[in-house]
Amino acid sequence: MRRQFVQWAHCQGGNVAVISALCAAPLLYVITATIDHSAMVKDRFSLQAAADAGALMGAAKLALGSDELVFGAAEAAAHQQIGDLRNPVTFEVVVDRSTGAVTVTGRSQHAPLIGFMSDGPTPISARATAEGLLKTPLCILQIGSSEMKIDDQATVRAGGCLVHSNKDVTVASGAFLQAAQTQAVGAVRGPVSPQGHNGAMTIEDPFLSMNLTPPTDCNGKTAKIKIVTGAVLTLPAGVHCEHFKIEKNATLILGQGDHWFMDHLESKDNATIRGDDVVLIFGSDKSVKFNDTSSVQITARKTGVFAGFLLATTRQNDEKFVIASNNVSELLGTIYIPNAELEVETAGQVAEDSAWSIIVAKTITLKKNPVMVINTRYSGSGVPVPAGVGPAGTPRLTR
Repeated sequence: MRRQFVQWAHCQGGNVAVISALCAAPLLYVITATIDHSAMVKDRFSLQAAADAGALMGAAKLALGSDELVFGAAEAAAHQQIGDLRNPVTFEVVVDRSTGAVTVTGRSQHAPLIGFMSDGPTPISARATAEGLLKTPLCILQIGSSEMKIDDQATVRAGGCLVHSNKDVTVASGAFLQAAQTQAVGAVRGPVSPQGHNGAMTIEDPFLSMNLTPPTDCNGKTAKIKIVTGAVLTLPAGVHCEHFKIEKNATLILGQGDHWFMDHLESKDNATIRGDDVVLIFGSDKSVKFNDTSSVQITARKTGVFAGFLLATTRQNDEKFVIASNNVSELLGTIYIPNAELEVETAGQVAEDSAWSIIVAKTITLKKNPVMVINTRYSGSGVPVPAGVGPAGTPRLTR
């Protein structure tokens, strides 16, 4: 009897093993499918996070440079966020400047954990759109590797806008900087109100793609100095090969349009320089000096390639552009001298009558006791603000 029971038990054990084996296959399939689905959800989540990061970074750069800069920044941020997926990822960036929006679409594939579970990899995608909101306008941008220096008893009043340096901002103990926001990639030192921010992100040259090549040049022409004293000179737009010295109560009236100065421009001794709807563009080793008591009232181009620009120079120019007059009341527009220095050394206010002013320079130095006033009355000025400066956007995701 006992022998028969043992034989029966062995038989039943064999059946359990067979039944267990038959049940394990579908159970394993269900478990694996669940894990695979969770992995695909995770991949989609990672792809969406990367698209979000790319769109936000692109929107942040939208007001600070060209579409190429936006594309590069958005793609770099998305790839940095994505981490490691098992399959390659591609990102497509679309810029819509009319609405201030940047859309990033990420695409990849999810490969199943076990090959027989599907017909092949499953396409996955994610899309994000971010757009800018009105924020602090960018009005002073130092793009070089030298510090921004406000020395002696100089004062900068830029209460409605952002002052940024790609190096440091150093304000002497007797000087003062007031801005809506002051920031530097390096450090902000000295009397700054409100307190400045260190460790900011670098802001690239927003006008790097702009062509500053003169329509003609003055090579081979004899150098000539044109001195104007006690008279009125009306100068039509075009290429100017002479070195202009406006002195002793003389007046230089700049005609509407683009003025290419292939030599220096200087003013002193109660001279006056006036111009409306003009841009002054200087050759590679030339600059401007507004000295002592000369009066300057200039407004930037309203239309054309250089709309919004007041004063510019080639990227090879490393000269010093000097404002040393205490009667420079209007500089309405953008000063763009990417590899040159802007030096303000005077007593009195500078640009206080301008509806708005923007400075983009390699180096900015203020000394003695000037008061530089940066206004932000962009609307109604009649002069457009170049894309990349002025009012910009704080990005937000819209979908």
